[in-house]
Amino acid sequence: MKLWTVVSRAGILLIPFAPSLSRAQSLEPRLYLPFPTGTNLIAVSYLHSSGGVFIDGTPVTDAHATMNSVGLAFVRAFGLAGRSAQVQAVAPLISGNARGLVSGQQRSRDLRGFADPQLRVGVNLVGGPARRRAQLAGVRFGTIVGASLTLSLPLGHYESDRFVNVGANRWSVKPEIGLVQPIGGPWFVEAYVGVWLFGDNTAYLDTSTVTQKPLGTVQGHLIRLLGRRGWLALDATILRGGTTAVDGEAKTNFQSNSRVGATAAWFLGHGHALRAATSFGAFTRFGGDFTVFSVGYSYAWE
Repeated sequence: MKLWTVVSRAGILLIPFAPSLSRAQSLEPRLYLPFPTGTNLIAVSYLHSSGGVFIDGTPVTDAHATMNSVGLAFVRAFGLAGRSAQVQAVAPLISGNARGLVSGQQRSRDLRGFADPQLRVGVNLVGGPARRRAQLAGVRFGTIVGASLTLSLPLGHYESDRFVNVGANRWSVKPEIGLVQPIGGPWFVEAYVGVWLFGDNTAYLDTSTVTQKPLGTVQGHLIRLLGRRGWLALDATILRGGTTAVDGEAKTNFQSNSRVGATAAWFLGHGHALRAATSFGAFTRFGGDFTVFSVGYSYAWE
């Protein structure tokens, strides 16, 4: 099976639709596969996540959140200096509940509204020249190396007098390098290395400032193509770092966490595709420990 045959049929369904509480731990296979220049894609996804969550710099303990998210995404593939590139935009709408002990007393809060939208620009540096669909007949790709920059915009719903919010009220950016390597037949592996860099939230509890150190991420995916109709992936990620401080007072919340999961996609033909994914925490030293399930639909056209 030619790698490009499956790529061109995919409708990518590659975007992280997790709410902001768990977004840094998202698992996203096939982010660096090139697509035909001029391809457009729109996707809608439903995501359910539930589990323990750390709330930056607060007296909240034993916190638990259950979130339902509907995400809308748009993707455009284009050429950049002769290389294949993509721009992606994601807007998630959240509804859920968070509860925990605040200074020893049980509290809960309903959460509703738009989470921080994300923009991502990626370009293939090796193995992904810009080509239109008609130029890709018979092309077989080898090693692919790509780079991307993801920007999280502080536009989500945020109430400065609350410990828990849908939006983060800060800018975040993640530079990343990705590798795609065929390993024989219908199998290939992917590896991504990136780091989240965080701006300051200067309106935490109205007058305080929350800062956060960089959070490193490593992802790995083992992918099996299912003929011309779909693919399966086993996914894993490791996160380290991300210690926070409130008004300069450092917190003991260094993250050293790992997650595992699986993703499946099925191509319906004529640009239509379905996707399902699940993941859970394999080891959590600190931070969010969510079990996540999502389903999505996409449509691609030129």
